[in-house]
Amino acid sequence: MNERNYDIYFSSDLSKRERACFETGIKLGALYHILCGIPVSSDINIIESIEKGIEAAISCQPYVKSIKIDLNRNKIIGDKKGEFDYDEITGKVIRAELIIEYDAIIVEAKVDWIEELQYPLMYINNIHKKEL
Repeated sequence: MNERNYDIYFSSDLSKRERACFETGIKLGALYHILCGIPVSSDINIIESIEKGIEAAISCQPYVKSIKIDLNRNKIIGDKKGEFDYDEITGKVIRAELIIEYDAIIVEAKVDWIEELQYPLMYINNIHKKEL
C-alpha cells in the first residue's frame, strides 16, 4: 500500500493536528486497556517485565516515537508469599508518557491517576510542529 494511501479513509477536512491527536488517543486507549487486569505482584522483576513488554508492544504501532510506562509500585500489593497473594493492574497504578509524531506534528501525552479526580486521566500535555 502506498505510504499515504491510508489517508483516503479519513475525512478530507481533518487537520494534521486533529489526526495527530486521534492517533495519540488510540495509543493511550490501547495502552490503558491492555494493562488493566494483568496479574501482578510487588516483585520488581515482574513489574519491570510488564512495563517493558507493553512498551515494546505499543512502540510497534504507527507514529509512536517513544513510550514510557511507570507502574506505581507503592500501590501494587501482593508479594506471592501465598498461592493467591497477587494483585491486578488498575487505572490507579498506570502512569505512562507517550510521544507521537504524525506528519511533523509532535504530541506529548500522558495517562496518570489523578487523586483529586479519582480517575485515570489521559491527556495531551504538549503539541507542536517538529522543528526542521
